[in-house]
Amino acid sequence: MKADVSILIPFDLGLELEFGGEEANRIVKEISTRTTHLVSFKDKLSAKAQVVTQIYKFGVGLIEVSFPIEAEMAFLTSLAIEVRSINVGSLVILAWVKTFVNSLIEQAKQFASYQYVYRLEELDLFPIFSLEPGIVKDAEAFIEQHYKRLYGIVSGEPNYDSLSPFVLQNEKLINFGYYENELILIKRFGAVVSSYESQVILNIIRLVYALYWNLRSYNFLLDRELDKAQTILAHLPPWYKFWMMPQRYQKFSEEGMNFVQDKLSIVESIYSVFANVNQIASDWHLRTIYKYVEKEFDIDDIASAVRVKLDRVEQSYNSAREFISTNFFIAVEIVLILSLLWMILDTALLYVISQK
Repeated sequence: MKADVSILIPFDLGLELEFGGEEANRIVKEISTRTTHLVSFKDKLSAKAQVVTQIYKFGVGLIEVSFPIEAEMAFLTSLAIEVRSINVGSLVILAWVKTFVNSLIEQAKQFASYQYVYRLEELDLFPIFSLEPGIVKDAEAFIEQHYKRLYGIVSGEPNYDSLSPFVLQNEKLINFGYYENELILIKRFGAVVSSYESQVILNIIRLVYALYWNLRSYNFLLDRELDKAQTILAHLPPWYKFWMMPQRYQKFSEEGMNFVQDKLSIVESIYSVFANVNQIASDWHLRTIYKYVEKEFDIDDIASAVRVKLDRVEQSYNSAREFISTNFFIAVEIVLILSLLWMILDTALLYVISQK
């Protein structure tokens, strides 16, 4: 059967972006489109691939490698499961991507409104198989005929042939097609689509996958911030080293203000994406697909975890400043009291000496 294979490869830019001019309100910008080297897989596939690079306003780049293929379902499943074994030219696909990620980040910097100290350097692959529209006459019959292979594609399960009835019953494939001949299967590790609206559906998957990667990058960033905040709390100067406190207070205030900038950028980024999604709110079918894909990628859970970490880091910096401020004034009061006692003692001694 004929299909177009699209492999999505997201990466963290470490930036927040602002597009200017007519593109100011857009959430995504295309950087380049080009035909690349031959794509090959186990000496059974060799095709010219198109590479499209996009950058999202919330700081994620997305490289999409796409190529046509004509193969049986068994081969498509094998390709999905072993997608990391695909070669682009002489390099394995992830090694090939790494050769030009840095140059793409440099290109994106011209649109940067904010840059983070840390950047998530991981890469991932998400294969999408767009079957020729009309090739599926009866979606339910098609799913029943190729159930385990389709499950292998969307779940990334290499031993899909050995899956038990328990797994297949509890992890059912849900077809979100609007018509009987429309196939839309999406799970965390892949998608199979046969629809005349395939490009719109692919755009939804691209957006949610980029958002998922963005939240992952924030999780990574906040883990580093939590480590830093915990280190600060573990090395606060004791009260009797009061001369160190003003300098430490200033340092923690600077760290806290830098983090507040990070927090504002992160919160604005998350909400700007959710606001942009309202563009599909008027279409029940697309809205349903979007919500389902969000659920598959645990978007709400990750977003909640990010918000909790934001609050914890901010509380850590606030606690550090409050601790130092309180201890500094306690230390100053103790010094003043000791000085007063010394003055009283000194006066008493002088009085005793004068009486003699």
